[in-house]
Amino acid sequence: MFRFLGSQLKAYKNASTSKLSYSTVVNKTPKINVMEHVSKQLVEKANIDGRRELFSRNNPNGIKPGSIVMVETLNGPNETTTSTFMGVCIAIRRKGIDTNFTLRNIVMRVGVEQRYNLYSPLLKSIKVMQKPNEVKFRRAKLYYLRDQPGKAFQSLQGLWKQEQLDKAKK
Repeated sequence: MFRFLGSQLKAYKNASTSKLSYSTVVNKTPKINVMEHVSKQLVEKANIDGRRELFSRNNPNGIKPGSIVMVETLNGPNETTTSTFMGVCIAIRRKGIDTNFTLRNIVMRVGVEQRYNLYSPLLKSIKVMQKPNEVKFRRAKLYYLRDQPGKAFQSLQGLWKQEQLDKAKK
């Protein structure tokens, strides 16, 4: 340890600060998280027909767990044939470009779950059939519906029949 007397300490402080010159100002570039920037660019590039807004937490009209959703997908990258699946949204995983959602339905008394990547080029359309207003769900992940098949899946059959009638009229 150094021992300074009061006057020596003041002289030491003055000498150390006089050596520094602030005449050159260095402009610092702002720090950018590169991976975050790249992921935002990928989402903007893949955001076709407002899919990001449809699954946004801030959108009151967006898809929430418990919504009944119909998804139309292309069967292959070069094919024009499509397949549709309607089910209850039981989970949404928001991870930027890897955002996906899980739909569950009962087909021929067997539970079927499909997981779709939101920004997949094979997704042709996403249509909300019914909001979760009638049945109040309090969880973000509705995995417990696997054990309670009657709770949310009763209205699916009626909605599916109505959709098929609407398609036949067109």
